[in-house]
Amino acid sequence: MKSEHSGRMKLVDLVSRIVPSMFFLIIVARNLADLYSVLTGSTGGATRGTWMMAANIMGRVSTTCFLGLMSALFLIRMAPLQKAQGIWPRVMAIVGTFCLYSMTLFPRANLSITQTMIATTISLIGTCLSIFALVHLGRSFSLMAEARRLVTSGPYRLVRHPLYLFETIASFGILLQFLSFTTVIIFLVYILIQLQRMKNEELILERVFPEYHDYRLRTNRVIPKIY
Repeated sequence: MKSEHSGRMKLVDLVSRIVPSMFFLIIVARNLADLYSVLTGSTGGATRGTWMMAANIMGRVSTTCFLGLMSALFLIRMAPLQKAQGIWPRVMAIVGTFCLYSMTLFPRANLSITQTMIATTISLIGTCLSIFALVHLGRSFSLMAEARRLVTSGPYRLVRHPLYLFETIASFGILLQFLSFTTVIIFLVYILIQLQRMKNEELILERVFPEYHDYRLRTNRVIPKIY
């Protein structure tokens, strides 16, 4: 009976690693195909200037690296010590992660070259910072509210949720590129969900790691000295 239960748990763990990893890997493959189109000039991106072309390429490369790193971390992450109970923390995690990508399904905004450069730069900075935070998380990375290891180094020394902050910066750059009434609503919903995800994670971390209480008292949630 125990071996049967253990077998089911191993299967669930394997599926929870492979499914999200493959999802992000598919997006990486699509991004690489888009990047190839840009580099070969089939999208006509080069007609908008060298700097615009460079920003476009750098933005795509950084996003692809971020998603590729997420895909790899899903496969090698540590087993959770404890998970948040109930369905809503899981729903929040899934919706918060994937609703953001729905913005890219809308038509691009009619921006000038300067506006496009600003939006792309914001997204690029946010993505690069997200990679930095993700590297520090390493094998303790998770989409769900789960406790694996308490990370307090690097950007986590300053705030408790730097990855959420950096992802939001990158998301704001994406919002500007696909700006519309609908995408603004999606972005606001995304922000509200992310705030709740932070609270869900803090509850489980404080439950598992006694030292988290002191860590929470000496750090802000996402913005140093402010929030």
